Parts: sequence; C-alpha cells; structure tokens
Amino acid sequence: MTKLLIYVISILCGILTMLILVLANEYINRFHIDIFHALRYYTKNSTTKNQPQTFSDYPLIQKIVNAIHSIANAIPQYRVIDFIDSKLRQARIPMAGGESIVVVIIVSFFVGLIVFILTFRLLIAIIIIVLVFLISALVVYMLIQKNKEIFTNQLGDCLTTVANALRAGYSFVQAMDLVSKEMKPPINEEFAHVMRDVSYGMALEQALEEMNKRVENSDFDLVVTAVLIQREIGGNLAQVLDTISETINARIRMRREILTITAQGRLSAWVLTGIPIFIALVELAANPNYFDLMLDSDVGIGIMIVTVIFEIIGFIVIRKIVNIKVH
Repeated sequence: MTKLLIYVISILCGILTMLILVLANEYINRFHIDIFHALRYYTKNSTTKNQPQTFSDYPLIQKIVNAIHSIANAIPQYRVIDFIDSKLRQARIPMAGGESIVVVIIVSFFVGLIVFILTFRLLIAIIIIVLVFLISALVVYMLIQKNKEIFTNQLGDCLTTVANALRAGYSFVQAMDLVSKEMKPPINEEFAHVMRDVSYGMALEQALEEMNKRVENSDFDLVVTAVLIQREIGGNLAQVLDTISETINARIRMRREILTITAQGRLSAWVLTGIPIFIALVELAANPNYFDLMLDSDVGIGIMIVTVIFEIIGFIVIRKIVNIKVH
C-alpha cells in the first residue's frame, strides 16, 4: 500500500510539474511573438511541418493548452472576470481572466489531491486549496505593486523625454511614439498600447484616459489632466510637463526617504511573522511527530488556522502602520 501511494503521488507530482511547465511556456511566449514560427506551417517548402520544433509543438501540449482555452471561453463573462482580466494586465501577466481561473483551479485541485493522499484529511486538503488561491492572488498583487513602483520611477524621465521632444519640433503623438520605442517596460508598453489605440481610430484623449485607468497612478493622472487641459485651451505643454516632472521627482525622493525611515518597522513585520514559522520548522526537525496531536483533532486544526489568521492580520496591521503614502 505504501509503494502504491508513492507511485500515485509521483505520477500526480509529475503531471502537476508538466502542467506548470506547459502553462509557463505558453504564457511566456505571448511576450515574444515569433512570426516565422507562427507561419512556418503555412509555407509550401517547409521540411519540418510534421516535426516538433519547440516545446509548444508537441501534440499533447497543444491539446492541453487548447483544452484550457476552450474551458476558459465557456466561462460566462461576469464582471469579476473583467476585474481579474484588468488586474492581470496591470501585473503584466499575459493571461486572460477566464484562463487564470481555469489554471488556478487545475493546479489547486492537483495540489489538494496530493495533500489528501498524503494525509487522508479532507479538511487539510481544502485548506491547502484555499491557500493556493490566496497565494495566487498575493502574487498578482505583488506584481501589480512592483510594476506601479517601476512605472512611477520611470515617469519623471518619460516626461522629460516628451518635453524635450516637443521642444525639438515633435508633435505630442510623435513624442509618445518615441517613448514607446526608447524607454523600458512597463512604461513603453503602456505608451505603445496608446499608440495602437490611436492608430485604430480612438481619440487621443480617450486613449490617455484608458491608459490612466490601467496604470492607476496618481502622478500619471496629473499628467493626463494637464495634457487634456492643454489640448482644449492651449499653452506651453513642454513647460507644464517639466513642472510636473519636477513635482514627481520630488515625490519619489520623499517616498525613498520615508522608506529609509520606516525600514525597521517593515523588517519587524517580516521578523515577527517568520519567528513562529522558524520555531515550528525547528520543532519538526527535532521531532517529526511534534504536531501530530494537533493535526489529529479538529480542535487542534482550528487553533492552527486561527493562529495563521492572526499572524496574517498582525503582518497587515504592521505594514499599514509603516506604509505612509505621499500624495
């Protein structure tokens, strides 16, 4: 029986690992579109039509990806799907909202099934499944915050580039096109998105407002407001952008000073949260059966769940205290 469990767990882990690799390869490739690779099956002189050339070309992998796409397309487009889709775009994850839901459900199912086979406790498996969902949301949130921080740090240089381009005789649209080609992600991708919207016939004002909704940045909101006012009543846009750039750079310097001052408090949040985990790992290393008494009873499991919840609440409270926003 023990050998059978080992075989089953090994197979499930292998399937889960392959699934994660397939999905990672599929969605990373969306950042890099290879036209030759996409069209080579339609060329007459292709000698590799029936031979797999890349990881994504294998029939089994294509079937997995197509199945996920089919399930995602069958999900009704509720508002929550649109909300998830917008958050994934902010996190720069090349995945649609429905696809992300399908992927998280599949991965959490396999993880929960492995935990259930190991422990034969349905409650623990359900807790693990919930944790997979929470960790997925946390990863997306962290990526969004990271991209927002990078975008804010790039915005001052971006406005300086636009202002200098305007003084050199460029139009505002040409200046944005210059930013989309010369600067680094994520700001160049957002301006490239604006250029695509304008080329498809959307008004520049509406394209900027849509970008403002995507980035959700108070500094860029100030830029959009200034540009819209200037396009209505006129004025020296280059000078206005220089002033806004100085203001944004001053805010960035102030934020960095605040981060330096509050570094001890932020470190305390991680230390206080990590100490119980470290002690638990030490106890498990010294005595692997240390938590058996708690895990064998529903009361013990409930106590551990409440402990974890209070740990998370304490971490959030400390982070809120030291998270001083500069407007």
